[in-house]
Amino acid sequence: MKNFDEVLQKLVDEQDFLKGIQERIVDNYDIMLQNQQKNADNHEMVIQNQSTIIRNQEIIVNNQMNIVRNQKQIAQNQVTLDVIEQTQTFLLNALNKLLGNEETIQQTQNFVATIRKASEESRKGQNLNESLTL
Repeated sequence: MKNFDEVLQKLVDEQDFLKGIQERIVDNYDIMLQNQQKNADNHEMVIQNQSTIIRNQEIIVNNQMNIVRNQKQIAQNQVTLDVIEQTQTFLLNALNKLLGNEETIQQTQNFVATIRKASEESRKGQNLNESLTL
């Protein structure tokens, strides 16, 4: 009977051992489920962040397009201002001739260039983004 008791005890011990392993398997399964849920939650957050990044990239592209448009407008404005300056120089030269002051167009251009340089010098150091009325 001693043999039977030993065998029975071994079976009970093995049963306890298997039960412990099964409990750890269930615990590990629960941990895996929790991790999968966290992964799903994190994946959702990643998708939201990617959507935000895409929206921001669209804004950046729109801003870049506006910058290009503004640069084109600035270039057009510079051409227009050059034409206006040339026209004013011509008219000033013609007015001087009507008043009896003979001067060449080059002399009038030099006069206008001097005025422009003086204006540019007076604006040096001014922040062009600030309103002069503030």
